[in-house]
Amino acid sequence: MKFTKTILCSILTILIIAGTAVLPTSATTVKATKKTMSKYTKIILSAAKSSKDTYKYKITNNSKKYVSVDFKDNGTSYKLHVTGEKITPDTNKPLLTVYSEKNGKKTDVKKYRLAVTKTVKQTFADTKVNVKMSRKVTLKNIYVKKYRFSYDKKLISINKKFKKNGDKRTYTIKTYKKGVAEVEVYLKGTKAKIGTFNVTVGDYKTKLKKKYSTLKLKVNGHGSSTYMADCHISLNSMLKDKRYNTTYTVTIGNEKVASTYIDKDKTYIYSVGKGTTTADLYQKEGKKTEEKIGSFKITVTKTKMNYVAKQNMLYYPDGIFGNGEMVEYLSPKETFDMKKTIVKTLINNTLTGSHFKKSSYAISFKSSDKSVVTVTSIGKVTAKKVGHAVVNYSIGFSDNSVFKGGCPIEVVKT
Repeated sequence: MKFTKTILCSILTILIIAGTAVLPTSATTVKATKKTMSKYTKIILSAAKSSKDTYKYKITNNSKKYVSVDFKDNGTSYKLHVTGEKITPDTNKPLLTVYSEKNGKKTDVKKYRLAVTKTVKQTFADTKVNVKMSRKVTLKNIYVKKYRFSYDKKLISINKKFKKNGDKRTYTIKTYKKGVAEVEVYLKGTKAKIGTFNVTVGDYKTKLKKKYSTLKLKVNGHGSSTYMADCHISLNSMLKDKRYNTTYTVTIGNEKVASTYIDKDKTYIYSVGKGTTTADLYQKEGKKTEEKIGSFKITVTKTKMNYVAKQNMLYYPDGIFGNGEMVEYLSPKETFDMKKTIVKTLINNTLTGSHFKKSSYAISFKSSDKSVVTVTSIGKVTAKKVGHAVVNYSIGFSDNSVFKGGCPIEVVKT
């Protein structure tokens, strides 16, 4: 009897092993990644493709359209724009599956388990504005919908138009009379209240912003240019709580250091020469007598030469290869005087008025691929054969500053 049991066990083991050998290998299970978003927000799900197969998507448990999906396959990666449309229940959350398809065979690539929660309230800062004046306020908006405002229209108004920068929106508020206006913020087209902030309309004294107690400017020591960044500033941008029907002026102690000019009724302070001076700030409100409301210091420093070259590049009207955005197209054996272009734009720019003496700079050149393009020490570029190369250049200035750039060259058949 014992011998019979042994034989039966052996036979059973062989059958199990044999049966296992003929079972098909199951595909690897793709574990779902959990993603949570608020209602009316959008998330982007993307990844590089592991193959050249066509990628598609499918979504289950979304019969009530908890989420909407925009799918793109650009060949090397896929991208999903998912928007939360409705709060998901505790069970049966949508399952988003990305799969590849080749010769009719589908293979799961990635899975996402999506949960949509209620809208999240935002915290907005209160603001203060003088009567009959305007002020810009920037509010964060993480939602796909615009904001709608509710407020006392006798005190203020908010322009519906806004400037967008990422998830921030900048609105303009106008004021009419004194008081405190509570602004309720809603998502447009919904009843979702996102938050509130107060606008206090009062009668505040104009002050100089703290960061301008010392105004720091740069001066272009290589020409007459005031185009350069940090060479000038609007007086209005330096003031806090400007008043209605009021003119602001500034008197500068040493105009060899800095001076003022007016453009379209706006006063600007601009640098003249290296040094330090003081300035007095005045206001004249309506028919009232002009009064002094503050003082500040102006410090002007001389720019480095490479900084001036950079500004010349930015203000050249036809563009310049210094920022790598301009491409020169040549035919084989065709030449290009690269130094002439550099001198005309970066060294002696007629638009900005900036220029350098020949003794104050030296330019060197180097080709990334000499089989396609060659360049001499004086900047003469010669196309050799069809292809792509970059001619890099370096401008060394007498103040030990350096400006570097490159000119992409495309050599094409004529």
